[in-house]
Amino acid sequence: MIYQGFARVYDQLMKDTPYDTWFENLQKIIKSYDIKGKEVLELACGTGAMTRKLYKAGYKVLGTDLSQEMLEIALETSYDQNLKIQFIQQDMTSLDLFHKYDMIVSFCDGFNYLIEDGQLDKALDSCRAYIKDQGYLIFDISSDYKLEHVLGQNVFTETSDEACYIWENYYDEKSKILEFDLTLFEKQGNMYQRHDEVHKQRAYTIDEIQTSMAKNGFECLEVIDTNTGEKVTPESERWLFIGRKINE
Repeated sequence: MIYQGFARVYDQLMKDTPYDTWFENLQKIIKSYDIKGKEVLELACGTGAMTRKLYKAGYKVLGTDLSQEMLEIALETSYDQNLKIQFIQQDMTSLDLFHKYDMIVSFCDGFNYLIEDGQLDKALDSCRAYIKDQGYLIFDISSDYKLEHVLGQNVFTETSDEACYIWENYYDEKSKILEFDLTLFEKQGNMYQRHDEVHKQRAYTIDEIQTSMAKNGFECLEVIDTNTGEKVTPESERWLFIGRKINE
């Protein structure tokens, strides 16, 4: 299972992630499309950075993730901030909920972890079941350019007083799978404990995503650069898809 040992230091190591910018761009989308509903489901919420921003902005939000360890951190952090947010463990390819939402959102690579053939279709079909008619699905992925040319065959390191990690990436052009080996050294007392995890992400094209959205009941309204909020370019590293559920 991924994000076990890394869950405890995830926020520290991801401190430069532009969550504020992503949320500002999301707010612009909500205003542009006049999305009025306040009930939001977040998929692959991780430690809840975006979940908390949605909650503080007045949304009734449920955060879901496959990693129990990440959800524990999300719940603990929200509790410390006196935020009454509900988090539950769910697989986005087989959601099992009791409610439909005005909007489903996902940020920071959740959909890239759908590496097996058919998983993207299953996830989108599962989302459709829990979005109200004319509700919105807004999610981002790391682009194929990023996985192949920015991350692929490269090694990254990050250090702090409490932890350090080594991130080795291997991209396979045939399968379009990026495998990255993460090695974490976490300070515990006067010693460091080592954790190793292997992650895999799949590179999709915009056409593949849009085709799957249409197949599973969503109209793709727009695709923008997650980081800039502008039109995508050949070197955009993140794509944000804005979809609306087609009425049955």
